[in-house]
Amino acid sequence: MSTVASLVNSCLMASYEGRTPPEWIRAAVADGLAGVGIFGTNLTPPAEPGAAPYGTFHEDIAAPLRAVRPDVLIALDEEGGDVTRLDYHRGSPYPGNHALGAVDDTDLTRDVARAIGADLAEAGVNLCFGPCADVNSQPDNPIIGVRSFGADAPRVARHTEAFVRGLQENGVAATLKHFPGHGDTGVDSHTAFPDIDRDLAALRALDLPPFAAGAAAGARAVMVGHIRLPHLAEPPATLSPRIVTGLLRDELGYDGVVVSDALEMAPVLDRWGFGGAAVLAWAAGVDLVVLGASGVEHVLPEVHRAVEEALAKGELTLARLEEAAARVTALRRWAVPTTTGAPRHGIGLVAARRALAATGLPGPDGRPLHTVRLAGEANMAVGVAPWGLEDALAGLGRLASATDVTPETAPDGVPLPDDGPLAVVVRDAARHPWQRDALAALRARRPGLVTVDMGLEPAPGLLAPPLLLTRGAGLANAVAAAELLTGRAWTGPLRER
Repeated sequence: MSTVASLVNSCLMASYEGRTPPEWIRAAVADGLAGVGIFGTNLTPPAEPGAAPYGTFHEDIAAPLRAVRPDVLIALDEEGGDVTRLDYHRGSPYPGNHALGAVDDTDLTRDVARAIGADLAEAGVNLCFGPCADVNSQPDNPIIGVRSFGADAPRVARHTEAFVRGLQENGVAATLKHFPGHGDTGVDSHTAFPDIDRDLAALRALDLPPFAAGAAAGARAVMVGHIRLPHLAEPPATLSPRIVTGLLRDELGYDGVVVSDALEMAPVLDRWGFGGAAVLAWAAGVDLVVLGASGVEHVLPEVHRAVEEALAKGELTLARLEEAAARVTALRRWAVPTTTGAPRHGIGLVAARRALAATGLPGPDGRPLHTVRLAGEANMAVGVAPWGLEDALAGLGRLASATDVTPETAPDGVPLPDDGPLAVVVRDAARHPWQRDALAALRARRPGLVTVDMGLEPAPGLLAPPLLLTRGAGLANAVAAAELLTGRAWTGPLRER
C-alpha cells in the first residue's frame, strides 16, 4: 500500500452494514484503517431472549475487529438517556445529561460516566462519541434538548468535566461534541445546516466554556459539528480552518484528536460528497474523519481518489495528513479499555430517581396503570431506541393497558379506560403543539389523568398537574417514574447480564 493510502486509512473511520464485521472492513482494518463506527443499524437484538448483550457485542463485533488489529478504534454514541447504542433495543440503564444537570451533583455525574465507561470497556469499545458539551440555550432545539446538561454555561461546564473524568477512568476516550456548540439551533444538522447567529464574544461567553472545561479535564477527542457561524466563517464548522485550527487549536489550545461529525449527513454529502468533504475536513485541521453509517465499502475508494487529486492540486498536503495520523495513532495507543469494578447499573436508577420532579401527583392506589403514549418521531441521533412507561410498568407487574397515539390520530378516537389510574406519556411537549392539543382533549375526557413528560423540562405552567417530569426517556428514567407512580420498587437489574 502506498504512503498516501496508508496515511488516509490512518485518519479515517468507516462503518459496515449488519451485525458482524464483513471481510472488506476487516481487510481495511488490516490495511491501517484507524477505526470502525458502530451505529444502531449494526445492533440487531441478541439471537435469544435474555442473551447477555455485552458478551454478544464483544463476541460479534469487537473481538473480530481486534483479532485483526488490537488497537483499532471501536466507536459509538453512548450518552446515556435517550441516545444509546449498547441498549438500542431496550433503552439505557442510565439517565442522560439533562437529568444529571438537573440534579447538579458532579460526583453523581462522574459515577454515572464511570459506569458507562465500564460498560463500554466490557463491550470492547474504546472511543465514546460523548458527552455533549452543548449549552441548550434554544428551548426549541430539535437535536440537542435532553442531550445537554443545561441552558447555562457554568452548569454544563462542570458536568462536562465530571463526565470526561469518569468515562476515561476505564480507558475509554471521551469526545466533546458538537464544537463550537450546537445548543442555539432550530434546525437538525442531519437534514440542513443550522446557522448560529453568534459573534466570537458571544461564543466565548456561552458556548466555549464547557469545551474548555472538558479539554482541561483531559478529553481525548473533540467532535466538530456541521453548523455554520456566519459571523466567523462561511463553511460549516467541520470544514472551516477558522473554526478548527483558529478557534479550537489556537485559541483554546486543544492538542488532542479532532473528529468530524458524520459526513453522511445530508447537507454535507449533498454538496461535497464523501471525498470532497473528507479533503476539506482534513485541510481544515480535522484529524479523524467519520464517514457515518452509510460509509460502506464503495466509499473508501472515493475518499482515496479525492485525496490523490487534492494533493496534486495543492489543496491538501502530506504534512497535514501526517500530523493527523500522528494524533490518531497516539489516541489508539492510549485507548485501552479496562474495567474498574465500579458500581454499575444501580447508579443509573439512583440518578434517575433523583432527577424526578412531581407536581400534584396523587399517591398510588394499588391498581395497575393504563398508559397512553403520544408517540412522535425521534430525531436521527436517538433513532428507534424504545421509550415510554409500558416496559417499566410491566416489569413491576402494574401495567393494565398501553395505547399509542400518533400525530395523525384523532384524540377523540383514542380508547380510554372508564376506571383505573391513567398516565399520558409525552416527550418534549413544549416543542410539539399536537401533543399539548391531544393532552388537553384527553384530559377533558379523564380530568384525573397524570401527565408524564419524558423530554426537556417544559416552562412552568405549560403543562397542568398532576405532572411528573423524568427529564429523559431512557429505561432508567422510565423505571424511576413507574416506581413513583405505583409505589413499588424495582428489584432486578435494568439490563440482563
